Amino acid sequence: MIVIFAEIAWEDLHQRPQHLATRFAKSERVLWVEPATLGHRFVHAPVEVRPNIFKTTIPMFPFNARNRRIRKTAYVASHVPGLRQLLGALQEMFLRDALRRILPVHDSVSFLVHNFQMMPLVKTASNAPVVYDYIDDAFGFSDVPAYVHRDWVDALGRASFLTATSPVLAARIREARDRDVILVPNGVEYERFATPVHHPRPADLPSPGRPVVGYVGSVYPWIDFDLLSDAAEKLAGMEFVIIGREHPDVLRQLNELRRFPNVRVLGMKPYAEIPAYLSHIDAGIIPFRTTRLTEGVNPVKLYEYSAAGVTTVATDFSPDTLAFADIVLIAHTRDEFADHLRTAIARRNNHEWVAALRAFARANDWEQRSASFSRLLAHTL
Repeated sequence: MIVIFAEIAWEDLHQRPQHLATRFAKSERVLWVEPATLGHRFVHAPVEVRPNIFKTTIPMFPFNARNRRIRKTAYVASHVPGLRQLLGALQEMFLRDALRRILPVHDSVSFLVHNFQMMPLVKTASNAPVVYDYIDDAFGFSDVPAYVHRDWVDALGRASFLTATSPVLAARIREARDRDVILVPNGVEYERFATPVHHPRPADLPSPGRPVVGYVGSVYPWIDFDLLSDAAEKLAGMEFVIIGREHPDVLRQLNELRRFPNVRVLGMKPYAEIPAYLSHIDAGIIPFRTTRLTEGVNPVKLYEYSAAGVTTVATDFSPDTLAFADIVLIAHTRDEFADHLRTAIARRNNHEWVAALRAFARANDWEQRSASFSRLLAHTL
């Protein structure tokens, strides 16, 4: 059995952890352990959310909660004497109970860790193999107590193998711990996004006739909203569509964007519907600001845009983007961003270019990614 310590709820944005869990479940029983989060039901006894995938919830300090007050409360509570120890004991009790309920007799356990704050729980299965998969900078979302930094360094030492999605994240691991790091980038369900079937045009997309520029992903503070406003003003003949969950801290910027007649903010969409949107989009964008978090991002949306045959226009938010210079139009200024969008639109019907994008995506299918982790876990066993 594989236990996945997740940072997000199973029902949240479908990302790397869910893709890996789904593929592991073809041959292994998977226990998905997620932190308790506001808006999601606390699940004590494991429930089967997909064939062979069982979800359970454990309490944690919500340092990365979307609500500022909750984040501040968690910060203060974590310094209350004895509370961290009590929380750790509760977590261990919940995990042991979940394993007891679904672990087949004599079955071995291995751990894939995305949430390093759960790393101490691996002691519930002695000598269990542990892969720590570093998918986002742990300290790029919000301020955390100093002891959390120490816990992260300790987690790096506990893991049997360390993997990272980007060279920047791998380098940050090596700065903290002199250990080998295996680079395993993100990927895409190629067939889901590239299969040439007719997707009816979603009703909330602009009417046909003008080029559509789309962003699909988290609508969080790391987006350069000033850049988007500039592009919407300069490119009045293009429609801009933003799809994704909106963070409370960016509501003002989104309201300012909504004032442009060629901008639509559509909110979060189910993962299964995203291919339909991308099939009617002419250019995909990654308009990130440069932050500690974005410098280490290996964007899933890049692979999904490419599988759909859509050119990506991105800012130079990370030195790692240079690795994609052959297929991504990287903008260093606002004017260059607008110019690249015009180029991307022009390439929409360039069959050779679209074939190159899809070849890139096909080579990065989630099947290959999950196989990499399966080999690591099998090796440690």
